Amino acid sequence: LRILQEVTGKPGLLARGYVTGHGPVADWERDGADSKEWHQGQGAYADYRWYGDVSVDNFNAVLYGYAIYFDFAADDEQKKFIAHDVDRLMTHLLDNHCLIIDVDGEPTMWGQVGFDPDPARDEFYVSKYRGELRRYGAETPSHAPLRASLMLLPDLLIAHHITGKEHYRAMYGRVVERYRNNPEPDYFGRPISMERMARLDHSSEGQSYEALYNLIRYERDPALLSRYNDWLLKLWEHNWTEGNSLFNYMTLALLQRYRDAAARATPPNVSEVPHGVEALRDARESLVQFPLDRVYRPVMNSIRPEIEINESSRMGRRLQSTRPLPMKERPLDNEYVWKSNPYQLDAWLKPAITSMQFAFDDPQVAWFTDSGGRVFRTVDRGKTWQNVSNGLMGASVKNLAASDSRTFVVWAATDTGVFVSRDGGTSWRAAPASDQPKFVEANPREWLKLGDGRWLKINDGGELIVSTDEGKTTLPAMNGWRIPRATSLFATPWGIIAGGPGGAYRMKDAPKWEELPLFREQETGAADFLHAYWMGRFYGFLPAE
Repeated sequence: LRILQEVTGKPGLLARGYVTGHGPVADWERDGADSKEWHQGQGAYADYRWYGDVSVDNFNAVLYGYAIYFDFAADDEQKKFIAHDVDRLMTHLLDNHCLIIDVDGEPTMWGQVGFDPDPARDEFYVSKYRGELRRYGAETPSHAPLRASLMLLPDLLIAHHITGKEHYRAMYGRVVERYRNNPEPDYFGRPISMERMARLDHSSEGQSYEALYNLIRYERDPALLSRYNDWLLKLWEHNWTEGNSLFNYMTLALLQRYRDAAARATPPNVSEVPHGVEALRDARESLVQFPLDRVYRPVMNSIRPEIEINESSRMGRRLQSTRPLPMKERPLDNEYVWKSNPYQLDAWLKPAITSMQFAFDDPQVAWFTDSGGRVFRTVDRGKTWQNVSNGLMGASVKNLAASDSRTFVVWAATDTGVFVSRDGGTSWRAAPASDQPKFVEANPREWLKLGDGRWLKINDGGELIVSTDEGKTTLPAMNGWRIPRATSLFATPWGIIAGGPGGAYRMKDAPKWEELPLFREQETGAADFLHAYWMGRFYGFLPAE
C-alpha cells in the first residue's frame, strides 16, 4: 500500500496500480493501444510504471484496509507506519477540498470524496458536480443530504482514530453539522422492482458497505449510529438474497449491535437481523462454491432455458436473470467478486474467428482474424499468437489469403481496401489491383465433408452437428466445448477447427474436441475470498475447524 503512494512521487497521491519495468505496458500501451494515465516512477521507484487517475473507491479501499490492519493486527511500529501514510493521504484530500488531484494538477475523473462543508466551495460544486448533486435530489451543496458524503465520513473518522489528530474529527463534525438535517433522497426507499434491479450498480454498493463498516465501528453518537444503521438496512434489503458473503458477514456483524473484541467471545445472534438466518446460510454456501479456477473463462448462461431473464435488462448492455445466480455459475469479476453483479448472465465471451490461413510450406506458420478486425500470427503451430494488426493503421480485417508460393506473403481484405504483407504481418502496405488474390469465404452452414465419410456443419441454432448420410439424420457434435455454440468452421492443415463464444477448438476424434489457445487468457487472485472468509471467522460466523 505504501508503494501506491511512493511510486507517484507526489505525497498523498495514490496510484491505481503499478508494474515493474520500462517501456510500453502490455494491453495498455502496446498493439496500437494508448493510455495517457501510465507514468514512469521516479527516484527509488524509477524502475516502475504506474497507472494514475485514482478514484474514490481506490482511495477509500486503501483507508479501509489500513483501518482493519491497524485495529486487529498491527504492532506499535506498524501503527506508526500506518499513521504516517493515512495522514499523508488525508492531508492531500483536505488540502484540495475533498478532491484527489492527479500529477497534472487536475482532479481525477472519479476523485470527488464527498462535499467540503465550506460554503465558499458551493459554486465550484454546482459548476463541476451538478450531476452528483442531482443524484441525491439537490441543486446546490447546501441542500445535499448527509449520505452524499458517505465516502468522506469514514475517512475522517479513520484518520482521527489512527493519527489522533483532532482536525480530522473537527472536519467530520462540520460535515455532519451542515448536512445532517437535509432530507435523504427517496431513491433509497423506493420499492424493489425488476427494472430497478436491472439498473443497480453493485460496484457502488460495495463501496458503500466498506464505508459503513468503519463508520459504524467508530461512531459513538446514538443519533448518528441510528442513521448509519438505517442506510445499511436499506442497502441490505436490496442485497440479502444475493449470497454475497462479504456483505452478509459485514451486515450481520454491524446490525446486531456491533460487538467489539470483548463481546465477540459470545456466539452471534443473527436472528436479530432481518433475514439473518437465510443470509448466514447463503454466505457460507457462496464460500463453499467459490471457484478455485481464477482464469476469466467464457460464461454464457443466457442460453440456458431454465434461467428466467429479467426483461428489463434487455434494454441495457447485459442480460440479467431475475434471481441471483449461484456463486459457481457466475462469471468472474475483472477485479473483485463482491462488487460484481450476481444477476449477470454472460461474460468473457471470445471474439468470433472470421478466417484462417496457413503458410503453404511451413505447418508451424498460420494466421487468423477475429470479429474485432484483428490479425494474429503464430510461428510455433499455435503455442503462442502475436497481434500483427498495427501496420494496418486501424483498418478492420474481414478476410485473409496466404500465398501459395511464398511463406510469409499474406493479403488482408479490410474495410478500407486490400493490404499485403511480405513479412508475415509485421508490416503492411496497400496492395495494387494487379496484386490482389481471390478471397475464399467459408460458410459454416454448409456441410463440410470429413475424410471418414462423415459430414459436419453448424445448424441454425449455432450448434455443431455431424451426419453420416449428408444430413438426413444428425447428432450433436460439441463434446468438450465449454459453451455449446459455434460461429465458424474451417478445414485446415491442422485438422478441423471451429470457434464460438466459448473459444476455439480442434476436432480430435469426432465428436470430441480439444481447446486451442488462440486468445491470451488472464486470471485474478483470491483476495475477495480471503476478505470474506476473514470477516466470517473474525465475527464468529464460521467455525474455526
